[in-house]
Amino acid sequence: MKLSFWKILKIALQGKTTKMFFVLTVLSLSFSMGVILCNLGLMDGYEVLVKEGLRKNTSDLEISSSSGFFEINNEFTELINKSEIKEYAGVIKTQGFIVNNEKSKGVLLYGIVPEEYSKVSRLSIPLKGKDTIVLGSELAKELKVGIGESVTITFTRGNKSFEDLPYVAEIEVAGIVTHGVYRKDSRVAYLPRGYIEEFTNSKGMLNSVLVKLDNFSDKEIESYVSRVEESFWEKGFEVRPYWRDFATLFEAVEVEKFSITVILQLIILIALFNIVAFINFNAIKKSQDFFLLRSLGLSFKSLYTFWTLFILLIWFISCIFSLVFAFFFDKVVLKLPAFSVPGKVYELDHLSISLDLKSVLIVFALTFFWSLISIFYIISREKKKTILQGIKGQYT
Repeated sequence: MKLSFWKILKIALQGKTTKMFFVLTVLSLSFSMGVILCNLGLMDGYEVLVKEGLRKNTSDLEISSSSGFFEINNEFTELINKSEIKEYAGVIKTQGFIVNNEKSKGVLLYGIVPEEYSKVSRLSIPLKGKDTIVLGSELAKELKVGIGESVTITFTRGNKSFEDLPYVAEIEVAGIVTHGVYRKDSRVAYLPRGYIEEFTNSKGMLNSVLVKLDNFSDKEIESYVSRVEESFWEKGFEVRPYWRDFATLFEAVEVEKFSITVILQLIILIALFNIVAFINFNAIKKSQDFFLLRSLGLSFKSLYTFWTLFILLIWFISCIFSLVFAFFFDKVVLKLPAFSVPGKVYELDHLSISLDLKSVLIVFALTFFWSLISIFYIISREKKKTILQGIKGQYT
């Protein structure tokens, strides 16, 4: 006797209790998979958001010299005169303090030419004159200062004859910008490059050059750096991708992704126990129906094939619903105020799920592996039972 899978499934799922048990079994596995997908997606999304924030406010590459300040001379322009490089901007970076309302904050000061900087960055810096400054949004919030108000800046002149005497000046806040990355919003301020040149004694030299490439992806940027870094190093320069300062953090996230994926396999195993329990429950409840089918000629092999396809069906449905759970969590749950994150810890003010195909396939494949293990267990257990045990319904 031969019956199709769907006809046996109809018999196996008869009854309200059985259908409810089946639905709960599917939801259990899909929710477990969804939890893992959400965790992986949060970590992937964290890296995506941080990189988006970084790329929004800086260039693709940063070039610095081991000797500190340098000039953009013919030797340097030959290094960057590549077809992939579209624009570059010279920057002077120095550290200092900003004081307001008796509160001081150590900052990283960028000396820029706004027109040049806007060509390598999507961030517009609204400097309006020589004696103006633009602050990061978190920095302005911490200092309790707004546009049009004044702050006091302090940094060293860089002149050997006056190196013990810091430069102190009051300067107007011309604008406030949001980078999208907490570390920059809370530490970075912008000044006209000529203003910093005057008091750092750099005499037209720079200590950093920001470079924009021709619409390169992150992988293409990484590949480009590996190709050219040796030639830059020979000339005393270091070329770095825009995310280099956060590279250690991203590596830690990758390690954490692996650890969490391994640990959360426990909830997958618990969900698979529910599948085994459902099959036990169904086999006992439907023992008379299955015996009738056996008496009509249904082989045990056909029955084992049915349970195998049944578990794979649960796995397939759960895969689809797990993506629905991940989508719901990203679009609804993460929007709630209770799920806002502290920027000081996470560098961001919110999280987002970003699932790539590799992460999804890994979760699906691992769950498929555990499903095969449960199939093997059920078949090996049922083979040990005699026909008499099957007739009596002794599925324990």
